[in-house]
Amino acid sequence: MTPGWVIGGRFTMLDRIGAGGTSRVWRAYDAQTGRHCAAKLVRRTGPTTILRVVRERALRLAHPHVVTPYAWYPAGDDVLLAMDLVRGGSLETLLGDYGRLPAPYAAEILDQMLAALSHIHGAGIVHRDVKPANLLLEPSPVGAPHVRLTDFGIALGDDGMRLTTTGFTVGTPGYLAPEVLDWNRPGPPQDLYAAGMVTWRMLTGARDPELRQRVGARPDGVPPGLWSLVAHLCAHEPGDRPASADAARAALEGCGLALDFPVRTVDGEPLQIFDHLGPPPAPPSDD
Repeated sequence: MTPGWVIGGRFTMLDRIGAGGTSRVWRAYDAQTGRHCAAKLVRRTGPTTILRVVRERALRLAHPHVVTPYAWYPAGDDVLLAMDLVRGGSLETLLGDYGRLPAPYAAEILDQMLAALSHIHGAGIVHRDVKPANLLLEPSPVGAPHVRLTDFGIALGDDGMRLTTTGFTVGTPGYLAPEVLDWNRPGPPQDLYAAGMVTWRMLTGARDPELRQRVGARPDGVPPGLWSLVAHLCAHEPGDRPASADAARAALEGCGLALDFPVRTVDGEPLQIFDHLGPPPAPPSDD
């Protein structure tokens, strides 16, 4: 594909901004809405991929902390999924830039993550791949972060339909709850476990957790209430985790953490989320 290609008479491909195992992501101009979007091109390699695409389209969930496709079009051997363009990179990028995050900042990200999970769980959906790379950030030079959960390609609905190959555990090692590793059916507690492990990473500055990771000792500067909630979310038995994302949010509110501005890292460096995309390129000329 080259810049300037138009799909469906609507989406003009401008520049490539990301890639995955079976997909590529382009910045595109949507002539129908008059704005730029992220155009995810998913390879149609067989029935499983088609099911994922169908489910992603069905997951158009309007929520401030969720990104899902708002339109789709066939594109040769691919399907184009049009989504909001989130410009601040991912939490994975932020952790790579700053390492360990201050506790109130991590708590704010956790709260927004739980708000997203509450919304999708209420719609009967289990995400199954909550991790820093799937938490996108809006640019925020001085203020609070704004997190958006994305990538519902392996989501599982309450109808029991699996959207990946039967017989394989799906998700990212380290963020997979122990019950899923033991071949139990995924449910909302799996997403809560993953959210806890994401928060463990934010508070420790460590790399991806190992399978069946223990949270360990509380790091310096992390309030006991917040660390207790992380341990609760990461409990190995699903029944020992908070009953729901809303219950976890209530426990988080009880920690009484508030952001001070401007936000600084634990080392005193200003914590900023920059625009990672820059201005869009001009569409190629027809000349």
